[in-house]
Amino acid sequence: MSLATSVLKQLKKPGNLINVGFGGWAAADTYKTKRQEGHGAITSAAAAAFDATLPLMMGAPAYMGLQLVTGAPEAAMSGYTSYHQYKRQLAAESRNQAFMNAKFDDTEQAHTMRQAGMAIAQRSKYNIQHAMLGNEAKYMMK
Repeated sequence: MSLATSVLKQLKKPGNLINVGFGGWAAADTYKTKRQEGHGAITSAAAAAFDATLPLMMGAPAYMGLQLVTGAPEAAMSGYTSYHQYKRQLAAESRNQAFMNAKFDDTEQAHTMRQAGMAIAQRSKYNIQHAMLGNEAKYMMK
């Protein structure tokens, strides 16, 4: 029996076909990742060949478990940093509200300045009313 016939015989089993699919996917992903990281073609191909044979040796469930275990710390850290970045963003947005940190310092000088301003406004109002009444009387006496 030749190697090709034994390989085809193994591929007819559904579980082995899934393992080959996982191996091909892992090899392509590893090669692309290693090349993007700046590794050479030979180093990337060697890493991809290792990742292609790993699912075949381990089996699909064990390989998925391995991927889950090796990816869990990175996923946990990514979730942790995303959560805290969102928390900081919400805190920054809440600090940017108008008059959020405004404090009115009511000193004696500010109080007297307000009183003086109100007195000027009242005098202005009375002066306008007085001028209007004076003009009415002038026109009525004719």
